[in-house]
Amino acid sequence: MAAIRAIREVLVKGLVFGEGQARIRGADKEIEELAESIRRHGMLEPIVVCPSARDPQKLEVLMGQRRVQAHRILGRRTILAAIIDRPVDLTTARVLSLTENLLRVDLDTRDIIDGCTTLYRKYGSARMVAEETGLPYNTVRKHVKYDRLTTELQEMVDSGEVVLDVALKVQDVADTDVPLEPDEVKLLAREMSEMTAAQRRTVIKAKQESPETPVESLLKEHASPKKKVKQIIVTLSPDEHQALQAYAKQRKVTQDKAAHILISDALELMLEEKLSA
Repeated sequence: MAAIRAIREVLVKGLVFGEGQARIRGADKEIEELAESIRRHGMLEPIVVCPSARDPQKLEVLMGQRRVQAHRILGRRTILAAIIDRPVDLTTARVLSLTENLLRVDLDTRDIIDGCTTLYRKYGSARMVAEETGLPYNTVRKHVKYDRLTTELQEMVDSGEVVLDVALKVQDVADTDVPLEPDEVKLLAREMSEMTAAQRRTVIKAKQESPETPVESLLKEHASPKKKVKQIIVTLSPDEHQALQAYAKQRKVTQDKAAHILISDALELMLEEKLSA
């Protein structure tokens, strides 16, 4: 088993990022803020590195990609590192990197998909991936289903146009006996992104019961809410409000709409778990 052999300052220029780094897309986000924090307060804990299997003269970063980038911005020559005594395999590197980044900042959805899929192919079990990374089992199970999406839906997820949950529900509709045209898939995904959980269930059920009905007609008939809505007031902590703001910005919707989506999705998940129990 690999073990830490030393904790010491290492040269920043001698560090490389390996294939195991989960945080690939959007890795420059918030780096400026992190650099300023390190400049003022120092670094709270060392990064974790191991000898690079590709270049014996380099050290591969296993945990701490953002901190290394912040040090480069600051022009620092060295960084404190815990050095593992030998190279680690790609799967171990993925586990370390994915777990560390999940504890710090929100990963790009596709990065979580890639990390979970790599580990799922290694272990063959979503539950094993959940145990290794600390991710909730349902989260892992959802992200490893990305591969079953059509090309159109994968592109929409990658671009952030729709979230993975919605794309998977659209795929369920597309898997009926009457296949959907690519334009219908895109239309349905966009429209379902703006629906409540109850509306989505209604549309999915209607399409499964009547697969020959055109998507546009289906949406006109079932997308509009049939019942009066209830307004509630929710009190959030500062951290929760900040998370809501970030989600609303990501989805390009108002905070009210973002809260509506999150609550509807959570209630839908609770209902699904109750029905499957």
